[in-house]
Amino acid sequence: MKITINKNQQKLNFNTHVENIITIAKQTAQEGRERFTYPYPKGLGFGGYELISEVEKQTDESVYGTHRDGVIRFAIRD
Repeated sequence: MKITINKNQQKLNFNTHVENIITIAKQTAQEGRERFTYPYPKGLGFGGYELISEVEKQTDESVYGTHRDGVIRFAIRD
């Protein structure tokens, strides 16, 4: 049996995660907090580094992240 990978679905999943993180960042900032966590994506065809890079790019580096122990820790710059 041949397993095929739907690259379009992977891209959609990636974009959905990025949008979710940006939404969480906005909510976190509105609440007056500076940090939040997001679960590390597993088995989706992309990793935490790609996710962090894209979030930083789309937010002009006002949201930045690191990952450790299975979670991504994001912080919001002033």
